[in-house]
Amino acid sequence: MNRTEATLHDVAAKVGVSTRTVSRVVNGEDGFSAATEARVRSAIAELGYRPNLLARGLVTKRSMTIALVGGNMTDPYFPELAEGAHQAAAQAGLTTVFAATGCDLDRQHQVLESLRSRAVDGIILFPADGPIEPVRRMVDEGLNVVAINPGEIDMAVSSISSNITAGARAAVEHLRSRGRQRIAFLSNISRYSKRRETGYRAVIKPEAPRIVKADPTAEGGLTGTREILTRWPDVDGIFAYNDVMAVAALHALDTAGRRVPEDVAVVGFDNIGLSAHLKPPLTTVDLDQMTLGRLAVELLVEAIDDPDAGPRQVTHPARLEIRSSS
Repeated sequence: MNRTEATLHDVAAKVGVSTRTVSRVVNGEDGFSAATEARVRSAIAELGYRPNLLARGLVTKRSMTIALVGGNMTDPYFPELAEGAHQAAAQAGLTTVFAATGCDLDRQHQVLESLRSRAVDGIILFPADGPIEPVRRMVDEGLNVVAINPGEIDMAVSSISSNITAGARAAVEHLRSRGRQRIAFLSNISRYSKRRETGYRAVIKPEAPRIVKADPTAEGGLTGTREILTRWPDVDGIFAYNDVMAVAALHALDTAGRRVPEDVAVVGFDNIGLSAHLKPPLTTVDLDQMTLGRLAVELLVEAIDDPDAGPRQVTHPARLEIRSSS
């Protein structure tokens, strides 16, 4: 029999049970023996029966699909987190779909509305830079959302946040411990950098901060580092917003004839896979993106399974990974 032709009735007839029993097995319900389940699953495999997920969803009110909505899919921070989320979702029997907002608030609203119309069970979201109120309204209307590292914490929206301020502080304290006194912060132009800047300022006070803001890209890292060297030629330490900017800083420093770490020590943020294989290997703040993605899925599944549980806010630790660049 062709796979596309097998029906629930075909499976029931082959096993000699009711269609309701087959449905219970397919949907993971109770009410049948282990022997019956084995026979039903054997018949399903033999006949190539594929459950109608749309019809099942009408009964269970579940699509068994979640969405992971990122800002910029080319950001090296994203793939490890996405893989962690994908693995956790698969273990929970869920399919994951991916979307991107381009870090734009209007686009984010369009994407969330589109996913809601497609009846996904929940959404893991990297919120765009801006107010989280539109997301909260959707949550109030019944959409399950877990925000990852939101720019602002809203107690009505479940979130999981890396302890970014503590990680930034550890990074700058490490530079201090290496004898660096003139430390610059190579920052992001958006307010995503606020918590990193808070950690930086906490360590360098009462000195005047040395902050240059740039796009959180390789090009931004190059131009930002050049500006640091122009404004503060005596700089002896650079803390970068992310590893991509830090990699660019290494290049800019080398081009300028500054040795790393002898002349200028460099610390990044995110611990992307490339950072351990640079010359010199990059000291960076590890956010453990795989675990972050897994925890986000677990938080989302809790919300899906227990709609009355209410939102939760979880903080995930950051850890300094010390290598040769500092």
